[in-house]
Amino acid sequence: MKAPVKFFWCLIIAGFFYELAYTNACGADESYLDSQELKDVELKVDSLKDKLGDKAGIPDVRDNYIHVPRNARMLTVSEVESAYEKIYTQIDKEQVSWQIGLNPRELKYPLRAHASFLAALVTALKENLGDRSKNAKIARNLAQFLIWTQQQAGTGVYPFPLTQERNGAAFKALSHFLSEAKKQNKLSLVIKNSWMCDDLTDGGLQFDNSEVGCAMFDMYVYTHDNNYLISAVKSADWASNHSIVRNWNYNAFSIGLLTKAYTLTKNKSYLTAALHKARIGVLPGQLTLGPQAGRWVDQHNARPAYHYIMMQALCELLEVLPKDEPSRNSIIECLRLGLMNRNADFLARGAPTKEKAFTALLAVKRIFHSDKEFLIQTHTLDALHNLELIISSQYLRGSLPLSPREWALFLVEVKEGGLN
Repeated sequence: MKAPVKFFWCLIIAGFFYELAYTNACGADESYLDSQELKDVELKVDSLKDKLGDKAGIPDVRDNYIHVPRNARMLTVSEVESAYEKIYTQIDKEQVSWQIGLNPRELKYPLRAHASFLAALVTALKENLGDRSKNAKIARNLAQFLIWTQQQAGTGVYPFPLTQERNGAAFKALSHFLSEAKKQNKLSLVIKNSWMCDDLTDGGLQFDNSEVGCAMFDMYVYTHDNNYLISAVKSADWASNHSIVRNWNYNAFSIGLLTKAYTLTKNKSYLTAALHKARIGVLPGQLTLGPQAGRWVDQHNARPAYHYIMMQALCELLEVLPKDEPSRNSIIECLRLGLMNRNADFLARGAPTKEKAFTALLAVKRIFHSDKEFLIQTHTLDALHNLELIISSQYLRGSLPLSPREWALFLVEVKEGGLN
């Protein structure tokens, strides 16, 4: 299955369709409504399991494994600075489009790509990588551009450009989504200023919105400029009010953003929203029995990249949950099963994915640093070690193996000796 999606940014999960409103109706008891929602989702998951049979948990696209090369070595601290220069090469190609007032149809990439650059620049500023003055100037310009895109949408979301560049999975899916919206006479609800600013509860906008929102929160932490905080909070508010959707990993993106919003603002409503999305919109989809235990039931979210997106979001949520939160054990068990299943690939077959696995494994390493038994049982450190060898080897052979955000984080790991 080469074409990734038939609906906008989303899978068709045979017979599996639910859209659950986050707001409570008629003042009913919240815990009761949560329980009813959960039962509804669990019934639909059970139905999907029956329909998929032995295909449950099997990706709709065959896994492609990257093996650790023979004689692979880790990058050294002395190689870090020259390795960071690769990001400037990419920036030089792209920053011409980071102009306030541009026609979004001229953009080649969705805003998640811009968020990756911004996150990399902030990481570099915090960790003294590259040219500090250059990093700061580019980061400010890029952040202002992203705020402008949010203003164009007018709803708090970081939108999706209606670009004429329709190559790649996201843009091909966009074309199909717009066609469907036109048939339903809903284009006026979706499009504003040549930006897509509403996904009609499909959930796809949660991806870019969360990636940009998290990067903007990082920018605020470094600069203490309230303009960045205000913008990031708007994106978190939008995510908080978005319905839980059928695509588990879209819900996970918002969990990550809402967790960061709670961490920085201490507004408990963000934590409540993140936990709700986890309990209803992520956890129920995981298989807990059988040969694919640990994976998500539908064939789209069984793909390794989406698997690790959910692993990372749940890790970040777990990090801020109160110790007496009843859902903690469920989240830990979900992480344990998910990591055991997919981390084993890195040891036996090779890396089935790189970027999202790298950031997720870093989060697991950080959050469970004092739980050695968990790290050993889930093969987290061994999987991370093999992945780091692959990334180092690819760079030493002349390629830039990760997106800017992940590359900067990788170089910090090298610099701090985390790869040894």
